Amino acid sequence: MFTIINKRKTIVMKSFAFTLAEVLITLGIIGVVAAMTLPTLMHEYKIRQYKTGFWRTSSLIQSALKETANDFGYDNYEDLYYICGDLSSSKINNCLTENTELFKELNADFLSKFKIMKNLSLSEVVNSLKMKDYSGKYSGHYGGFYGLTIWSTPPGTGHILIDGSLISGIDFYHHGQYDGLSITFDTNGPYKGPNQYGRDVFLFNVGHWYKLCSEKADGSTFNGRGCYDYAKRDVNPDDKNKDYWRSLK
Repeated sequence: MFTIINKRKTIVMKSFAFTLAEVLITLGIIGVVAAMTLPTLMHEYKIRQYKTGFWRTSSLIQSALKETANDFGYDNYEDLYYICGDLSSSKINNCLTENTELFKELNADFLSKFKIMKNLSLSEVVNSLKMKDYSGKYSGHYGGFYGLTIWSTPPGTGHILIDGSLISGIDFYHHGQYDGLSITFDTNGPYKGPNQYGRDVFLFNVGHWYKLCSEKADGSTFNGRGCYDYAKRDVNPDDKNKDYWRSLK
């Protein structure tokens, strides 16, 4: 209590303060509320990062493919599939051989559309950089991705872009006419997790060979190759009534 005195009257004012017990109770309530809401907020933030990264890198790839197709006289990048993609199994190998130099030129033109900060070495791709499949049950290495191995057509590696994301070159007809053009991308790069199919790692692919994406499937290097299509449509591969992105764990 304190007193203010002026010429006309004396005013008595009371000061109020919280007791230590009241402060501790208030802090406890705040802590409980934070503990309940913070995990949800963090999860939603992580999902937004996945989704934003997916659309950003996917848009860059499609834009670069369109430009490359136009540079070589094609109307759109889907037309690149028909260089060899509509041939029978008995004829496609000859087509691949005849167009080896064209595929190299297309790949070089495609990669020239990006600001590349670093090209990964083969030893990094095969030995150092680890990844998981969509279900999280399988762990392998980046050497199992399309466009990142010496078995790609043409042989390729990973390229770190200026924004930290990773893209491969174009892998032409890895399994003949079945999967056509394939490009692997990691939206936040191989040095930042989770390095998992369907979260930050995706396969852009115009074919239809073994496009698996399921939490219910056994773990394998194949489980996740089909997630791009589901992510683009925002449909959960195991439950069509749920959203893709919100369903991620």
